[in-house]
Amino acid sequence: MSYVEANLMSGEQAVYRTSLHWLMYFWPIVLAVVGLVMLLLGTPTLGLIVLALAAVLGLTVFITVHNAEFAVTNKRVIMKTGWLNRRSLELLLSKIESIAVDQGFAGKLWGYGTIILSGTGGSHEPFQNIADPFEFRKQVQEQIARVQDAPSPRASAPAPDSPARVERECPYCAEMILAKARICKHCGKEVDPVSP
Repeated sequence: MSYVEANLMSGEQAVYRTSLHWLMYFWPIVLAVVGLVMLLLGTPTLGLIVLALAAVLGLTVFITVHNAEFAVTNKRVIMKTGWLNRRSLELLLSKIESIAVDQGFAGKLWGYGTIILSGTGGSHEPFQNIADPFEFRKQVQEQIARVQDAPSPRASAPAPDSPARVERECPYCAEMILAKARICKHCGKEVDPVSP
């Protein structure tokens, strides 16, 4: 069972997955070709050493690629890299401030890049060498739009025998607060109270 599947919340489902780009295997392949050329051109000892180095590097890359998971669900973004040294990020869609893609010329040519997620707490989390980063960003943005367009459970009508609870959006963090609040309970900034 993958990390993403093992950590899904109830009612949550993965809508998009991607992985590290295949170009991660570039250097092991180059070393293997160099080792084979050396082996065939008369330096078998050095050729075998280079082939062994390519095999070790290739195994390392294989473990890295197969232990990295990147998923967009209907509730969050889940990213995990590493096997022994695990690094993970699970960010609710409602807490994502921005998602940036950094892609150089080679990345544009081969279809990989770095995704940088910015959360409402000011964190900036970069994940490098992700395959098709613009599609990943598009999927995140589509899920954020779905979450924002969904009816809010806070906007339900009050019970007939209780006083109406008047809420409004905080102008700084866009979270719902009481209309008469002077300080936002989510971001801690002072706001002008509004009369109901």
